[in-house]
Amino acid sequence: MKATRDHRTVYATALLAVLLAGWLVGCTTTGQSARPDLLKFLEIGKTTREEVILTLGQSSGSFERDRILTYRIGEDANQNRYVQYVITPTDMRPWQHVSYSLVLVFDEHGRLQKQKLVKVD
Repeated sequence: MKATRDHRTVYATALLAVLLAGWLVGCTTTGQSARPDLLKFLEIGKTTREEVILTLGQSSGSFERDRILTYRIGEDANQNRYVQYVITPTDMRPWQHVSYSLVLVFDEHGRLQKQKLVKVD
């Protein structure tokens, strides 16, 4: 009977370690590596929806049949300059480190029509 209890303890400990590791990874995952020029590629009338998704990853919100995409943007002081990064929708704490909400509006051809970076308090 003691061997069965020891086996269960080892199994429970291993399971707890795997769950904790997954939680820690989920808390720190971002869609993009942090960099100061993260949003410099955006150009009104030129940048396509596909380019945005390929560059920034999955949006945190999508409206009007993907005509409007929103992204949660974090900001961090890194070596005395600010860098930005995308906080993914699958992040465990999606609003904890959000500094801005990026709103992108595309025309009927999928080209960027408007963009707005809104400060989140």
